Amino acid sequence: MTSDHGDDTDAGANFRTSQYFSEAWDIVKSNPVPFILGSTLLYIINSFAMGLFVGHWYVGIHYMVRKVRQGEDLEFGDVFRGFDNFIPNMIAGLIFSLCLGIGAAFLLVPGLIIGGILLYVMPLVAFNNESIGDAVNKSKDVAMTSLGHHSLFILSQFLCNFVGVLMCCIGVFVTMPIGFAAQALAYEDRFGR
Repeated sequence: MTSDHGDDTDAGANFRTSQYFSEAWDIVKSNPVPFILGSTLLYIINSFAMGLFVGHWYVGIHYMVRKVRQGEDLEFGDVFRGFDNFIPNMIAGLIFSLCLGIGAAFLLVPGLIIGGILLYVMPLVAFNNESIGDAVNKSKDVAMTSLGHHSLFILSQFLCNFVGVLMCCIGVFVTMPIGFAAQALAYEDRFGR
């Protein structure tokens, strides 16, 4: 892990999508109740809220990933920690989701590029207390060091969730927390804890 991203001469080689997803799977598998049931509950709440709570959902999953990596026990309520910083997390989640959706509407590739660029906006707002503008700029700066890898990460999240949908749509309740957890691991690899 580097703290000065400008000195990262081979940033793409340090971006390990398969490792992030593998570790995310292990984390979710070892804590199925808070991750899968908590995520399912937030999926339902987010659906009724027309997607307004995606940032809170992501931050809750990220918070749980941090606890697991630090050897702490999870509580079911940890998944709701994203609501602690309500407005900034909502705005960060909406920016990520709307930009990704708009990019995908024009073709898949622009959506993947935009998703890669904005990959770190939600955790930068939630965990670094960055303003939305600063979070977008920092996320862009880091992603641009290996934009292809970041865009492929977004594609991997999409494919992971697509596999969940293929499993009678029920599998998505397992794949979505895995994707969010992998995103959290990518963030921590780039920015630390």
